[in-house]
Amino acid sequence: MPEQNESPFDRPGRLEALRRRLLGERTQTDLIPVDLTGRISAGDETGKFVRVEELSGPAPSYLILLAHDQEFTHGCGDYWVEDFPALERFFAEGAWVVDWFG
Repeated sequence: MPEQNESPFDRPGRLEALRRRLLGERTQTDLIPVDLTGRISAGDETGKFVRVEELSGPAPSYLILLAHDQEFTHGCGDYWVEDFPALERFFAEGAWVVDWFG
């Protein structure tokens, strides 16, 4: 997240991600796979591994897992979002480019 005096456009890749979305170009945030592991190659959290899991319920919600290693044993953390549009916004706000495995 940006610091109080920092513009969101100061984060690496953020302006380019917004430009692509405004022009209607497909980005990796348009295709967020569930139950696949990937490595964040650009944006916030660069270098960390990410995995999205769908949580069951009347309306599915999503758990976003982050870690320093592919096995998710070191430097782990997670975020929860209420629905798929919120998941897409989460990825876009971080300007994440993810290299998905599998």
